Amino acid sequence: MKNKHAQLTLFIIIALVIVALLLVLFYPRIKTIISGPVPTDYIKECGEKATKEVLDKVRMQGGSLEPENYILYDGNKVDYACYTNEYYKTCVMQKPFLKQDIEKEIINYVEPKVKKCAAELKSQLEKSGSSVTLQDIKVIASIIPNSVLVNVNVPMTVTKGSTARLEKFKINVNSQLYDLTILASAIANYEARYGSSDSLTYMLYYPDIKVEKKELSDGETIYILTYKPTNEKFMFASRSIAWPAGYIGDRTK
Repeated sequence: MKNKHAQLTLFIIIALVIVALLLVLFYPRIKTIISGPVPTDYIKECGEKATKEVLDKVRMQGGSLEPENYILYDGNKVDYACYTNEYYKTCVMQKPFLKQDIEKEIINYVEPKVKKCAAELKSQLEKSGSSVTLQDIKVIASIIPNSVLVNVNVPMTVTKGSTARLEKFKINVNSQLYDLTILASAIANYEARYGSSDSLTYMLYYPDIKVEKKELSDGETIYILTYKPTNEKFMFASRSIAWPAGYIGDRTK
């Protein structure tokens, strides 16, 4: 029995020595398959940064990266969710599919950023002697409850002795943008029908969201929606049932 235990112990020691030798011999080769930044980490960090940048912009600009019809408020170009340029009339919905519009804005911002980072990585890897193939990059964005999810497809193959392949990864940003956009759409839709909304009513239905209504000149209104637990904000503008200067008639009609 002692001899058998001794033999087993010896076999285990020999196996460990062999594994250690293999690591010593082949680790430099494994390491140099992809020298420089690790593709997954490098491109994922790039995508995460771009996603956070675009969310910071669209939340303060009514859901648009480059607003065309907007109010300048507190240094932000706040896009209209509902608008009319006439007096006495209710506004017309400008963004009937606000959530989907923002998802497109995320894709339009993140995709070229990721493509640029992937091209830079490809160049670095090729300078180190790797052979790199990079196919078309695609980004899909989804605003879902409690999160903004971005799926990135980066078909990249890196060869240097051995081959490594990068395919897909996900970016998940904690956010209440889903509830904020749903509420913004509800307010804009109400103004399109009836001309004005009551902030307190919406806060009863969404107790975690603070609804601020800033009435400006010429019938323009800024809405600021704030998710209280995290202070995440979404702003949008509206112009509905505007009254000309000096009008003193019955505004309830």
